[in-house]
Amino acid sequence: MSALTKLLGLPSFLFSVFVFYWSLPIFAILYRIRFASLGKRNDMLDWARALVGFFRVTLLQAGEQSLYKGGPCLYLCNHRSWADFFIDAYLTEGRAALMSRWLVYFVFPVFCTSCMVLKGIVLFKRGTIADKEAFNAWLDRTLGDSHVPGLLVYPEGHRSTKPASLPLKRGMLHYAHSRKLPVQVIITRGKDEVLSEKSQSVHFGRTCVTTFSKVIKPSDFPNFEAFFADLQATWDAGWTATYGLKDLKGVPRFSMPSPQAYTYSSKMWAQQLAITLFSIPVFAGVCYGSWRVLAAALAATGAAQQVVTLALAGWVGGSVLRSFL
Repeated sequence: MSALTKLLGLPSFLFSVFVFYWSLPIFAILYRIRFASLGKRNDMLDWARALVGFFRVTLLQAGEQSLYKGGPCLYLCNHRSWADFFIDAYLTEGRAALMSRWLVYFVFPVFCTSCMVLKGIVLFKRGTIADKEAFNAWLDRTLGDSHVPGLLVYPEGHRSTKPASLPLKRGMLHYAHSRKLPVQVIITRGKDEVLSEKSQSVHFGRTCVTTFSKVIKPSDFPNFEAFFADLQATWDAGWTATYGLKDLKGVPRFSMPSPQAYTYSSKMWAQQLAITLFSIPVFAGVCYGSWRVLAAALAATGAAQQVVTLALAGWVGGSVLRSFL
């Protein structure tokens, strides 16, 4: 991507990241996230669905398998961009806690705090784990305290936009094997075309294609190596099926006939309500402050204010138009 193309796309990219960052208060104001509902609900799915709708993503489901919902499961997804978080949360119907580094929390603290309240994210420090048994015991407790039955992991370890998969990390696969936790591979093509921090680009109205694998049960294998070999073959097959699919005609849309809803505890309900209500005036203050700074900056250009304003408007308009192409 040339520097000129990246510059043209910068306003729409920054706007989309702004919406992503403040997605909790924005969609709470629109009540796309039903943060005050007293009945059963699924705020993680509401959040993911709202962002999928904002980016106008069309999701197609190839293959014969569908999301496993028979109990606890480790979902393995390919890691492409920031769009992974809401697209994969949507594909797993808000029934899996996202496993992510603490760095992600400091980049997106608003919605990550909400996810922590909802037990929808598991944060860890990147690096070598000195005591794996202690880490696994901590993970057991963390997942045991959550109402969502699944865990969503990116086994490549790093975001990559390469045409081929990165080698799979074995850490969480050892955990799944030791706990006899069923595993399902979910490969999705096109997530980095929706939103890419690497190329600083955003495109609205993109189509993503996903495939779900068979469910792999560690209890069906004599040892970890046999389990890993089958999982690797399943991952590779899913990658080939998804990225090798050329003709999308006849590929059905991803459907979600009966997503699960949950009854939140009174403590969780109150905490979610509090963080949401706190974030709304903060978001409003940021919007007001940003407008005042922009107005002051334009006023500082003096006689050239009209020209600068028109130039900025043209830049932003061209960037938005390009994001829909």
